Amino acid sequence: MIFWFDQKTANATTAKIGSCYQLVTLGDIDPPSASRDLYVLVDQTMTLPKKLQEETYRKIIEFLRPGDVIQIIGFSANAAGFYTEVILKGIIDNRLGDEIRYSVSKKVLHQLDQCYQAQDTQVRQYTGRALIHAFSQATTELPKTEIVSNLAVVAKDIIAKSETPEKYVLIVSDMMENSDLMSLYGNGKLENLPIDQEIKKLGEKLAFEDMSNAKVYVIGGGYLDNGNYRSSLELKALEHFWASYFEHSNAELKQFGTPSLLSGIGN
Repeated sequence: MIFWFDQKTANATTAKIGSCYQLVTLGDIDPPSASRDLYVLVDQTMTLPKKLQEETYRKIIEFLRPGDVIQIIGFSANAAGFYTEVILKGIIDNRLGDEIRYSVSKKVLHQLDQCYQAQDTQVRQYTGRALIHAFSQATTELPKTEIVSNLAVVAKDIIAKSETPEKYVLIVSDMMENSDLMSLYGNGKLENLPIDQEIKKLGEKLAFEDMSNAKVYVIGGGYLDNGNYRSSLELKALEHFWASYFEHSNAELKQFGTPSLLSGIGN
């Protein structure tokens, strides 16, 4: 069953697209389990141009295949009315193998195949709607950008509870942390960033939560919406900082889009 939300409200109800195997009885046959998780984290303390919003959707859709579970999560500053929320959780079931299909009745197979098709369509449609909701709630008026603390919450409360073997994280953010934990702002701050020292200080304030060997991708790294320019030295330092952060969190930064991803998720 699918639950959706009113686009006009700030408090969203998670949209859920469940497994076809919960709707169709297979008897003593064990349904195949999910093989990949994709966590899409949208930073709602910045506004992205339509081009990057469309790129985000396209990269997700190109990635998705049977066996995937997708969660779209909006995060913001810890201010009144703004919080981390799971906007969508949906699954595209792994299909039954040919040998197993031979032992299932034609009636059940017909129901399953119809459900597979509907499920695949719904996940893709609701992914688009969830992204629209996440992007529409974005604001630049909040004083803080708390990326690290929100990553810790997602790692501890969501990623750690999943038994799916492969995990991918897509973060849609400029990755410019500005919180009580640390700030990457200030003239010359990025070019001269002592990464090892900052990571050490950060670890003394907040534990590096285990991200279960996730592969991490970023869209929007270093993005500025006012026409200003970040130098290649700034962007490289920003990427190196987050590569170190994810290494300490048992994850790997595979691609840091500044702001676009040059290849697909998982490539």
